[in-house]
Amino acid sequence: MNAFLQKLINNDNKLKKFSADRQIIHQGLAPIMAQNSESITIQKANLLENVKLQNWQRRAKHLFSELCGENIRFLVFKGFSYTYLLYNQSNIRPYTDIDVLINQTDYDRVSDILIKLGYQHYPSRQGQFVSFQNSFFDGNSPQTVIDLHWQINNRIEFHQYFQFADLYKHALVIKTSAIQFKTLNLIDAFIVGCFHYQAHRVEDKKHIWLYDLAIIWNIMNSQQQTNCLNKAQTTNQSKIILTTLKQLNKTFINCLYLDEIVANQHKEATEDYLLKRHRKMTDIKIRLANIKGLRNKLKFLSEYIFQKTDYVQHRYQLKSKNWIYLYYPKMWLQDLLKLFK
Repeated sequence: MNAFLQKLINNDNKLKKFSADRQIIHQGLAPIMAQNSESITIQKANLLENVKLQNWQRRAKHLFSELCGENIRFLVFKGFSYTYLLYNQSNIRPYTDIDVLINQTDYDRVSDILIKLGYQHYPSRQGQFVSFQNSFFDGNSPQTVIDLHWQINNRIEFHQYFQFADLYKHALVIKTSAIQFKTLNLIDAFIVGCFHYQAHRVEDKKHIWLYDLAIIWNIMNSQQQTNCLNKAQTTNQSKIILTTLKQLNKTFINCLYLDEIVANQHKEATEDYLLKRHRKMTDIKIRLANIKGLRNKLKFLSEYIFQKTDYVQHRYQLKSKNWIYLYYPKMWLQDLLKLFK
């Protein structure tokens, strides 16, 4: 464990509040807490993450080799890339999937490669405004899950500023004796990470994500940090970035020296994505607010409601598509009820 990570742990004023084993594991903190914990559950969780890491590395190496062999450009981001970029190839950073970003035009080719490698396809909602990723998983234990993205996240207002070609052009290369891939540069990784953190509901956020962001910010030199703040402003992410920096400053006392930046934070009302969102209905309202034009708003709603039969078939584990349209009212009712949960 490197010195800065140890400093973050020692100065984390929220760490003590995670006392229950289940809570520690949910927050992605089992490997961090394992060194000082006598809990058998935490020790088991830590060992499991170590086993999973070895599996992730083996399976990822195979997939990346296939993609390179077909001259398919791709980026790896979030958890798996952080293992190499931030955590010295250790199991400290738990994750549940490997996030791979590709050009949408390459989707069918990559899908065929994954199926050839033994992965099954989990169809998600599809559309111009609804979803921009699909999950592929194998039948092994531990299981490997590949989240295949053709946009960096599911927020359409973000896409125009962070398109694949630009992200790939300025990407970093991760190269070890065992594996090689490209990942987001530090500035893009920080902005995307802040948005990812803030776009989740409070109960869905993981505390380990703050460690990711703190380490990325610390790795950047002063010029990169300035460029990051400037890019955040030009991409309409300034409030989200400044709010996250303020949270990092409060969480990791005397670690990041952000007092001057936090002091200059704007006093205006925060972005909608920073509000507490206890119901799914609030997410729908936010997305509608960020979609420009009545026609596009209606298209978003229609895409959310009218989905392909493949999605419905998988959702209800149907053996055939006979009478499948009878399941649509059931889906609509379930989704309507979810809006108020």
